[in-house]
Amino acid sequence: MRLRAVIVAAALVMAIAGPAYADPPSGGGGGDGQNYYAYVKSLVHVRGTGAHGTPSIPNNWDPPHCWYQPEYTYEEMLAWAQRIFFVWHHQGPEDQRDASQWYQETLAQIHQHAGEGGKIFWFLADDGTDAGWACYTSTDPFWIYVGPRPPANPNDKIIDPTELAQIARANLSLPKPRITINPPNGRSFVGLETWVGVQDPRNLFVEAFVPGFPFLHARIDATPSTVRIDVHGADATVHADRATCPVYRKGAAEANACWIRFNRSSLGAPYTITVTRIWQVTTDVPGVALPQGQVAATTTIVIDEIQSNVNG
Repeated sequence: MRLRAVIVAAALVMAIAGPAYADPPSGGGGGDGQNYYAYVKSLVHVRGTGAHGTPSIPNNWDPPHCWYQPEYTYEEMLAWAQRIFFVWHHQGPEDQRDASQWYQETLAQIHQHAGEGGKIFWFLADDGTDAGWACYTSTDPFWIYVGPRPPANPNDKIIDPTELAQIARANLSLPKPRITINPPNGRSFVGLETWVGVQDPRNLFVEAFVPGFPFLHARIDATPSTVRIDVHGADATVHADRATCPVYRKGAAEANACWIRFNRSSLGAPYTITVTRIWQVTTDVPGVALPQGQVAATTTIVIDEIQSNVNG
């Protein structure tokens, strides 16, 4: 953690000095004259029709929160080490020995890869969440040599298509079901098939990628699947668990619909209906299984007895 504290100080000094000391746009301790940072920013970009809104993340699933990403070429890494040494060495006499030792050891590591092309030095970055910061601060080292293309090893925190598919899933936002009840106006009757219509959403996709690295790309696709209907506190028969629940149309067949038949009245208090849309989530990354999506919405309805008149 001592070196990371130095990088924080380096960021402040470079902020005062101005853009002459700036790092490349992705971070690493530096700035561009306006924006300054004390650690590497995530290079992962996310886009797609399902990447807007609050992500729908299952409670029992934990996506990647920090990872190593391609950051510096050989020449850029030398310049980075020199800048950190400059700031550290000038913090005070007690730091000069530690700074010199770190600098010589780091140069020795870097010089082993002289002549290699591409972004061969990879730095730790996080997803910007509290969990990401905890992952970042508890992971050592915060930079490694990877080479021009990473190995595909699980649990090594080196970002690859597997992690990118998981990051895409962590950014997938699924819409809540839009419910239409017939009879309308929130009232129905005992023994009557109360029609529950759920608007069909479009298919969605999310891509996660690192620009400039074609092999660092993953896409996920979310397809609406089963609709599940639950009624709380009611004696009722439910006809659902279907892929579609069409909105009521006169003459439509009940066999192709979703409906609830209430066997008892609600005695003036509403019953709560919960509609859950299940989404199947797949990816173009071979061998990667992702959690399906589930999004629920609720509505209420009052159930009355059908009144009949008896003439004597």
